[in-house]
Amino acid sequence: MQAPILTQAQWQAIEQHVEGMKNPEMYRLIVALIRATGLRPIELARLESSWIRGSELRIPTGKSKKGRAGTIPLSDELVCSLLSYMGDRRGVVFLTRTGKPFTPLGMTQAIIRLMERAGVSGSCYSARRGLANRLVDEGVNIAVIQHVLRHAHLSTTASYCAVSTNMVRKALYVA
Repeated sequence: MQAPILTQAQWQAIEQHVEGMKNPEMYRLIVALIRATGLRPIELARLESSWIRGSELRIPTGKSKKGRAGTIPLSDELVCSLLSYMGDRRGVVFLTRTGKPFTPLGMTQAIIRLMERAGVSGSCYSARRGLANRLVDEGVNIAVIQHVLRHAHLSTTASYCAVSTNMVRKALYVA
């Protein structure tokens, strides 16, 4: 079963819920990262400050799904948020309440729990699918979307994309 694509209202509910949490800065950053970059739980759990190089996030070999390296452009806002969140600390970005790095499963569970407590059914993959669909809706070439999501096969990227009413409307009525 594919992760649901969340609406803007659902994302707003998640963002509002984050503000009442014990560590809103961390969860605010996690939500921003998954929405803007489509990072996987394994990448979030292993994310280190050394991966941030200027305006790019460089995932080293062995730290992502199937061990593939990848580079993701970051907005100035995300870079500032990451650097501000880290302060003088170096190393793994996201730590549990006990000060240990999240495991990929722990990160998955934390995101699902966050969404559930906000009254939303979703996961980290809801953000990946939402990003893919937003890019398709904006007319971005699917090969570029494949690169953004770091998929090995175009068919995987295509499986993330759903047809929206807006896409059909553009296809039928916008010249």
